[in-house]
Amino acid sequence: MKDMDRECRRLCDIQAELFEKSVKCLEMSSEVFVRRFMNSKIALELDNEAFLDDSKTIDDIFIELDKQYGKTTYGTKKYNADAMYWAGYLYRCFSYTYEISSKQAYKVIPLKEAISVYEPYHSLDITHAIERILEAKNISYNKDDLLKKGVQILKRIRNQKDNNPYSRFPVFENERFIIRHISSRDIDDLLKVYSDKKAQPFFNFDNCHGDDFCYTTLEQIKHALDFWKYSYLKGYFVRWSIYDKSNASIVGTIEQFNRRANDYFDNCSLLRLDLRSDYEEKEVIKEILKMIIPSSFYLFNTNRIVTKAFDGADARKEALKELDFSATNERLIGDDGTKYYGYYELKATC
Repeated sequence: MKDMDRECRRLCDIQAELFEKSVKCLEMSSEVFVRRFMNSKIALELDNEAFLDDSKTIDDIFIELDKQYGKTTYGTKKYNADAMYWAGYLYRCFSYTYEISSKQAYKVIPLKEAISVYEPYHSLDITHAIERILEAKNISYNKDDLLKKGVQILKRIRNQKDNNPYSRFPVFENERFIIRHISSRDIDDLLKVYSDKKAQPFFNFDNCHGDDFCYTTLEQIKHALDFWKYSYLKGYFVRWSIYDKSNASIVGTIEQFNRRANDYFDNCSLLRLDLRSDYEEKEVIKEILKMIIPSSFYLFNTNRIVTKAFDGADARKEALKELDFSATNERLIGDDGTKYYGYYELKATC
C-alpha cells in the first residue's frame, strides 16, 4: 500500500473537479458518467500517472469520453456536486494508495454506495473513510492477503493471450526501488544520470542511429523524453524510470522491447539499463533486474532476454552471471549492417 503523496493529491484534485463539473456540464446521469469514466482510457492514464505529463483540461476529458463511448443524454438522476467531488477524490485515492485500477475501485465501491456514505464520512480523512468502507464490506487489504491475491493475478496474467505492456504500463516495486512510467518531473534527475561521465561508457546505444545518450542539457533530456513517450505510444519500446525511495530520486532508466531482425537476436526481449555511476554496483544491478526479469518473458512474448555489458563493466558482468545470463559470441546486426558484440542472454526455464 502506498502513501498519499503529492502526486496522489494532484491526481485526486483533478478527478474530484472532473466529477463535480460533470453534474453541471453533462446531460447524462451521474451514474452513467462515472461508469463510463471509471472504465475509460483517461482513467487508465490516471492509474499510470501518465496524465500528469499532459495538459488536458476538464473539457478535453469530456470530449475524449465522448469520442470513446459516443455522446449520450441517458439518465436524469444527478447527485449533489459536493458529494460527487468527494466521490471523485475518494476513488482516485483508493486506486492510488491501494494500487488497484480505476475499474477495480469502481467494482469494489459502486457510486451509489460512495454517495450514500458521503454525509457521515466526508469530514473524515479520506484514507480513514476508505478504510471504514472496506471494513463494512469485510474486504481485507492486509499484506498477506495482498500477496496471495497478487500470486493469483500473476497466474491469470501468465495464462492470458494478451499481456500487452503497451495497453497498460507495467510498474514494479520492492522495498527500495520503484520501476515506473517516466515523467516530466524526472527531468532534473535524468540529466544527472545522462550527463554522468563515469556512467556514459556503459550506456548501450547500439543501433540507435547515432544517439549516444550523452546528454548535458535539459533541452536534450526533454527531447529524449518526448521521443520515449512517442515510441511507447507507437509500441516501439517501453522505457521506465528507476526511482530510489531511500533518497527520492531517479537513478536510471530501463528500456525493453521485442526485437525483430534477421539475426541471432530475433524475437528476444532486448533490455537496456542506464544507471548513474554510483549505482553501477553488482548488488544494486541484481536487485533492479530481479524486479523486472520474471515479467519480461510474458510481457514481451519471448523466451529470451538479452542485454549488453561493455568491456570494463565488471560489476554488471558479475551481476548478469549471478542472474544466470550467459555471454554469447553472436553479433547483433544493426539496420545499417554494423555488427555489435558484448551481449549476454537469459533463457526462460519453462
